[in-house]
Amino acid sequence: MNRLKWTTLTVALLLVSFGSLLAQQTFSKQWIYEQGRAVLMRKMKASPEELQAAQQHLTTPAQSPPGVSFRNLDDNISGSEKPESEVHAAINPTDSNNIIIAGMVLDAENLLGALSFPIYYTKDFGNSWELSEFNGVNDMGPFSLILGGGDPVLAFDTDGAAYLSWLTFTASLDLTIGIQLHWAISTDGGETWERQESYIDAGQVMSLEDPNSRFVDKEWLATDLSSSPHRNNLYAAYVEINLSDTTYNILVKTKAADSGEFGEAVDVTPEEIVFSQFSSIDVDRQGNVHVLFAGATAQDIALGLYHCVSEDGGVTFTDPVRISSLHLPCFPPGAGGPCDLVGIDSARVYPCPHLRVDKSGGQFDGNLYAVWTSDGFETELTPGVDVYYSYSKDGGTNWSDPIVLNNDRIPASEQFFPSLAVNDKGILAISWYDRREDPNNLMTKYYMTYSKDGGLTFADDMPVSTEGSDFSMIGAANANFGIGEYTQILATSGYAIPVWADGRTNDGNIELYTAFLPLGEEATTAIPEVNVISDKFSLGQPAPNPAVSQARVELRLKAGSAVQAQLFGQKGDLVWQNGYGALPKGTHQLDITTSELPAGQYLLRVVTDFGFQSRKLQVQR
Repeated sequence: MNRLKWTTLTVALLLVSFGSLLAQQTFSKQWIYEQGRAVLMRKMKASPEELQAAQQHLTTPAQSPPGVSFRNLDDNISGSEKPESEVHAAINPTDSNNIIIAGMVLDAENLLGALSFPIYYTKDFGNSWELSEFNGVNDMGPFSLILGGGDPVLAFDTDGAAYLSWLTFTASLDLTIGIQLHWAISTDGGETWERQESYIDAGQVMSLEDPNSRFVDKEWLATDLSSSPHRNNLYAAYVEINLSDTTYNILVKTKAADSGEFGEAVDVTPEEIVFSQFSSIDVDRQGNVHVLFAGATAQDIALGLYHCVSEDGGVTFTDPVRISSLHLPCFPPGAGGPCDLVGIDSARVYPCPHLRVDKSGGQFDGNLYAVWTSDGFETELTPGVDVYYSYSKDGGTNWSDPIVLNNDRIPASEQFFPSLAVNDKGILAISWYDRREDPNNLMTKYYMTYSKDGGLTFADDMPVSTEGSDFSMIGAANANFGIGEYTQILATSGYAIPVWADGRTNDGNIELYTAFLPLGEEATTAIPEVNVISDKFSLGQPAPNPAVSQARVELRLKAGSAVQAQLFGQKGDLVWQNGYGALPKGTHQLDITTSELPAGQYLLRVVTDFGFQSRKLQVQR
């Protein structure tokens, strides 16, 4: 049998001939094997039939089949209306005005050129956003066959250099299947990127019998921002999956500050753990590298959450400390509970653990905080899922008893995919998707809370998104991929900045959103400053502010658009609006009438064909 046919049959076996999952109560070798193949299925966006069509196209290009298309070198997503998801973000430690946001576009109508990674950046604290020409795949050549991938992740170092990592699943001309963990560097705040020739890691899938059949999945990045000897080291934590011997290993690689590539991988997984995944990583103010991951022994009936630390720049790690058990639907199959959340594929119901360390230098310096999604510990405690939380005040040796963080007290409601951040004053901010406002668990908003006392108590949960998304429609335009699995919250000295994927139009289109909520002395308002991430328009700050009878705000359009302005009161009620009609490309001054409004704080929202942006406006009398 020739290699082309063998590879095609192998992919068919990997993607189609999965068999049925066994009902069981422990993490058996069979379940681990099936889980590994399920990861392959989720990462690959092309079926065996489409691969065969691609093979024919590559050998005889004139016979390009319907529905199969290839990127060209000039591909640019800046005008794309495709759904964006699986968002990550980072803020420049040398300039908090500089924020970078990366997402993923999955074009369900173009499965062999489906994937790209839009990178947005702002240098004025979100007043305007620009889209980088680099998107992770547009420099790979017109015949690079992208079968899948995802997981864009960002990090900054102390010099303001930004790092981006992402995964691609590719097929070569002979349809050898490989997965690559790429990385790139930007030294201009996210505007341009230089792809690095070396990979963080890579793997190949030829056949299930091949002893070298391995791939990697879901990386996280962290940089050492301390003054330690390891300052500006870049660390990557990810899972290595070997289908041949059904092993899962959490690996950590280090790129030393003076090196141009990553070193050898360090396996932090104890020998008794037979399944591990879902890592998270951060570095404290002393340069210690902290890793969080989920894992299970062969005897476990539920996943456990583990923490380990390196005090020598990622060379060695301590034996992992078990923080908590966590029960999640379908982990393992037969453990009880529903296997899906509406709008989240059952294979993507992940715990999504997230770790952050306080590096403020204040009274809570060194505190470790962990959040994850669960419906209980070793068994299901609620019919819905919740955000669980634990902390350590001694570097990870001991952890607090986990609690349910969300305070809705509705057992059947669903809260999931949390993220957390700690600012330079030691304020902890946590965000997540939340369905408490809909008893049918369909309409989903993005929520957050924060703590000013080292994670001992939290402010009341608050909705960040002003409108909900119907998650029964969230994946309608990207092959049910929906929002992906990850979001991000950032924190400056004065603001929490949640970033999330939002499908509020309920037609399958997903946009990236951000909000700016004060974390300082100013109270967080019930109507946060929410913005669509778009390079098509920008909105200035209203002036004068405070206003008496009228304010003016500058709107810059890169293309013509209908424009409307709205003012909302403290309770979110619409108190004033005005339509400006269709405005051409260019700069426009919008007059906002405030003469009949009582004194107080308002939210100004300017709506265009490309989305909306919001600014706070004070009215005085």
